Amino acid sequence: MDVMKYFSKAIRGRLSFRDIVDLWNECDTYDLLYLAYSLKRHYSKNPLKIDLCSIVNARSGRCPENCIFCSQSIYHNTGIATYGLKPKEEILRYAKYMERYCNRFSIVVSGRSIGERDFERVVDTIRELKEKTRLKICVSLGILDRDKLKELKELEVRIHNNLETSQEYFEKVCTTHSYEEKLRTIRYAKRLGLEVCSGGIFGLGESYIERIKMLEELKRLKVDSVPLNILHPIEGTRIHQLIERGEVREITPEEALKSIALGKIVMPDREIRLCGGRLYKLRDIQCLSLLAVDGLMVGNYLTTHGRSIEEDIRMIRDMGFLC
Repeated sequence: MDVMKYFSKAIRGRLSFRDIVDLWNECDTYDLLYLAYSLKRHYSKNPLKIDLCSIVNARSGRCPENCIFCSQSIYHNTGIATYGLKPKEEILRYAKYMERYCNRFSIVVSGRSIGERDFERVVDTIRELKEKTRLKICVSLGILDRDKLKELKELEVRIHNNLETSQEYFEKVCTTHSYEEKLRTIRYAKRLGLEVCSGGIFGLGESYIERIKMLEELKRLKVDSVPLNILHPIEGTRIHQLIERGEVREITPEEALKSIALGKIVMPDREIRLCGGRLYKLRDIQCLSLLAVDGLMVGNYLTTHGRSIEEDIRMIRDMGFLC
């Protein structure tokens, strides 16, 4: 297959759903990575630059939602640490440490949404971070109303709210909140002029068609950054049980790489960022993902450990990229 004919379609905005399906079925992993990198070079001012970001798990556990992958859900018994919102000073201390490596830092809280008291504490922490670091600040606070979004707009932060999967498949992932609630939060944020970070998880039992549908939805929403995660099934979660029983097939490393490459192909002008699960699933071949992504999340994740930041930086430089 001549993958470069799809390059021409992509840069003209004429890549159809059928085209993306054909790419998946007819191209191997390396063809898709080549196409993704070609598009990355076309759209990026510095295609060798890998932007690094990090997160802090600022409020952990006791989440009332039943997302099948989440170790923080009250529906799962995973033995994770649970705690209320961390003090401003603790978050600032960690942010200053990560500033040595990262350009962007996100405050993440568990739960469907955030109450007024904790929201004001987060706002106060954001102001402190903006005053005392050079970091670009993001927040992941769940489903937000217009008033909270307006306040975050005034602070010039980026909000995060993952779709997780396609609209059709979402009811197999979560039933305690709807896909439409996520879409509404993202649409409100975009109308207010906020930057939005939204992506999903590969490996929840969805087909490749469902992955493509999610990527197409993110493209329609015109999100600014697309964090792609690969499932790391945590013992005690519903998805771990489904995999153990053979009811869900675990995603392969090759399939994960192809899915990441498709993210860049579908949204070549967006910032594609690889986040959780890359060490668990991609292992020694995670360096190949750099051909298709613009950024990496480094450090620890919400309830799982990443590898050392020094190892990630060495991988990036060994591949001829910059950070």
